[in-house]
Amino acid sequence: MNAPAFKYKGILSFLLAISFIFFLYGTDTFAQAVQRFRTYTHEASGKLPETVDTIIAGKVIYEKKCYYCHGIKGDGNGSVSPRLDPKPRDFTTNEYKIRSTQLGELPTDENIFRIITSGIEGTAMPSWKTLSKEERWQVIDYIKTFNKGFLNNKGEEFEIAKRIPETSETIKKGEKLFREAKCFLCHGNKGRGDGKITVTMNTEWNMPYKARDLTKRWLYKGGNSTGDIYRTISTGFNMTPMGTYKEYLSDEERWHLAHYVRSISHEMESKVVIESALIEGEIPFSPDDSLWINAESSEIPLAGQILIKPGLWNPSIDSVIIRSLYNKDNIAFLLEWNDRTNRQERAYTDAIALEFPVKIPEGARKPSFAMGDSGKQVYILRWEAYQSDMKSALPASKEEDTGQKNTKEKTGRNQIVIAEYNARGHKALKKQPAESQITRGIGQWENGRWRVLIKRPLFSADRNDTSFEKGKLIPLALAAWDGSNGEYGGLKSISPWYYITLKTPTPYTVYGYIAIAVIIGVSVELFFIARYRRSVTA
Repeated sequence: MNAPAFKYKGILSFLLAISFIFFLYGTDTFAQAVQRFRTYTHEASGKLPETVDTIIAGKVIYEKKCYYCHGIKGDGNGSVSPRLDPKPRDFTTNEYKIRSTQLGELPTDENIFRIITSGIEGTAMPSWKTLSKEERWQVIDYIKTFNKGFLNNKGEEFEIAKRIPETSETIKKGEKLFREAKCFLCHGNKGRGDGKITVTMNTEWNMPYKARDLTKRWLYKGGNSTGDIYRTISTGFNMTPMGTYKEYLSDEERWHLAHYVRSISHEMESKVVIESALIEGEIPFSPDDSLWINAESSEIPLAGQILIKPGLWNPSIDSVIIRSLYNKDNIAFLLEWNDRTNRQERAYTDAIALEFPVKIPEGARKPSFAMGDSGKQVYILRWEAYQSDMKSALPASKEEDTGQKNTKEKTGRNQIVIAEYNARGHKALKKQPAESQITRGIGQWENGRWRVLIKRPLFSADRNDTSFEKGKLIPLALAAWDGSNGEYGGLKSISPWYYITLKTPTPYTVYGYIAIAVIIGVSVELFFIARYRRSVTA
């Protein structure tokens, strides 16, 4: 909380804001936020004969474009690699993962060409379509010099069997295979990457492997089409626990499994304005209530906080789904995000915070989304999984046996006090006194997913609180912490400003006005038609 800020904060704040805009609306980067998912090309034409000249030309390109991440020696130890997760490819080893060759084999030149052309979603590897085809083939020839195995590489492309169309039956068969093939041990029962093996490798064996979160389609490496998934199931990933299933499952079974995996994934639907729906009666304090299930949702992308030292370059939480309901007295938010481990301690706890301006801005100027600024105060609601008060929380499940406390109460009992803060910048964060704490919440973790409900009155007499007024666009920002990733304080995932608005029912008079307008419009049209016909017959 008291970490020093970078110099030239104003400039960095502007750059970070621009970065977030690019994050949301960029053409080739962070495409998940706007549904322009990366399309993995299968075309690899124009291959050049490999010569000394092509290798020399490739070396020039590599040292201009590639070494920052992959290192001057091709070993993945470039100057920016410590900040990247996953790490850049080590070209000196047989680490190539996205290939159409057999497990353990090096990729074909065409495989490398496709990745250089397409990039890799969920990593820092961009598409290099800015290079000509000739330049891409040249840089491939140079990259191959880092590994002598390419001198006698006889890897052949895996032949994709005839595609089986997707039906409800093939998905059902794929779900059965997901259980029988023990995919859930790594990927989890719901495909969220929280399987027992993954958790054990991360927390007990301190190994870097994390099973893919199969629910987030935009993070699939090597493509998210059913054919791409089928190929990955068939070939596996070199130097990872993900092996090939070609010897264990038939062609038909691998298609079934691919259909199921794609069926449990989703595309990110992110809305700039989140509508809080008006309901009659009490707001349900259970995420399983049908009102919450049917409420409109928006998935907000998050990125690591890098404006204030220490910055988080390798964030764990990359998106949060938000829903909101309100009645005549209260407003509530349901926040959901994936978390593999449900492991934290007092200092390193899973947590999430909602941030609002204390004074709703009338114009375009808002406080900094990085905890406000000296001239504009923000109001923060923070929930933590680790609760020091045993009376207000239930222990974690025996299966996890972590000692971490969190409530799994679904009825609204044992509600947790949500800490309320004010801030005028990261150095001016202040917790409100106990008598001012008016917000309540609960948190439930199950199958690799947190669901947190936060509820407070619509209006507050405290001048340091935000009041939620109808007809207003109220800026809203998110921050989230994954305790198992060592996140605390400024080490967090954050979003820029979005907006929350209280949705109001359309008055019946509006429909009456529309009906009247339609009647008048039709009447005028019929009048002119009749007049035209009379003039013709005359």
